[in-house]
Amino acid sequence: AEVIRVESIQVLSPFTRGFSVHPVTIEGLAGGYADNDPGEKPWDRWFQLHALQRNKYGITLDLTRPKGVDIYKRLVERADVVMENFAGGVMDRLGIGYADLKRVKPDIIMLSASGYGATGPYKSYSAVGASLGSMAGQSSLRGYPGDDITIRSPGQVWSDNVAATTAAFAVLTALHYRRRKEKGQFIDLSQAEAFLPHMGDSIMEYTMNNRVPEAIGNRDPAMAPHGCYRCQGEDRWVVIAVSSDVQWKAFCGAIGNPPWTKDKRFDDGLSRWQNQDDLDQSIEKWTIEQDPYDIMHLLQNAGVPSAPVARQSDLFADPHLEERGFFEEVTHRETGTRRYPGMGFRFSKTPLSVRMPPNCLGEHNDYVYGELLGMTKEEIRQLEEEQFIGDEFLPDIP
Repeated sequence: AEVIRVESIQVLSPFTRGFSVHPVTIEGLAGGYADNDPGEKPWDRWFQLHALQRNKYGITLDLTRPKGVDIYKRLVERADVVMENFAGGVMDRLGIGYADLKRVKPDIIMLSASGYGATGPYKSYSAVGASLGSMAGQSSLRGYPGDDITIRSPGQVWSDNVAATTAAFAVLTALHYRRRKEKGQFIDLSQAEAFLPHMGDSIMEYTMNNRVPEAIGNRDPAMAPHGCYRCQGEDRWVVIAVSSDVQWKAFCGAIGNPPWTKDKRFDDGLSRWQNQDDLDQSIEKWTIEQDPYDIMHLLQNAGVPSAPVARQSDLFADPHLEERGFFEEVTHRETGTRRYPGMGFRFSKTPLSVRMPPNCLGEHNDYVYGELLGMTKEEIRQLEEEQFIGDEFLPDIP
């Protein structure tokens, strides 16, 4: 697919371009930027941009003025799909909602991935991953028993990944329909509703048993030990899961059958589950003296599920990912040559790769406006002078 991301030099896109056009550094440290250096164009060096924008063209365009809207509609005339995730109603107010675009191209497919959908009392609410997780009930389950729900980290925004993959599937389904019926359509994707099926077990626990699930940390409702244990070194951890008496005996043998493993409180699955606090403390007294990878090999060889909690640096040295060629070297004009995560799947007939580095702001204006829309160089320069397009944010943006 030829994907074109439309941005604006009038508004900084948070997360994907950083939180400020003029970031403040502290003693030379600028977290989030390549080499801890924001450089002259920090918006092109931001880590989340490089995580999200591979294989996409990037253009800028001011959609708040009629001329910008007209240019956008010319682009839509050549498009198969329009995808957006503003709050409900924003695209309509700009004059580029589905009804507007359908008049430009009757068979256009438009997907709107708002937080709560295009209808209903929440339709105009803005949303981010943390708020969607809370609305879907996931935040109440993320944490440890008895901890303070108000201080649980909002950083794990699983709903973002769910929305993106659901949107891709929905668009492919609509393209399949158009090939058969020669008709486009509007896809109203509620990110909150897309996330709810991933909460299926908790929702059904309430529906069928009238019980509201609570946070259980790394534990399991039916097996013990089942947790994440501190290891040797700073902030190093290993996960261990024992699902049967057979695995328990294998675990005890692998670690040398220390005296505490013979405690009658740990004789069977139910008693181990009922005495998890003491069990976990005993296990961690052993793991804290061990390397997490040594534990993994020891327990896996004994038939007990176990794995380290890997750091990003661990992944770059992982022999499995290395053999599969998962990481690819990509050269970016602002950040140089680095190893980027590759594709999560392999096609036998159509090999995949990172074809294009993450796009700099307005990097492909000349290509899109010139080659795709047929504008002259003079017309493109005029758009720059009138500040419809550009490769730098306007100076008054904070």
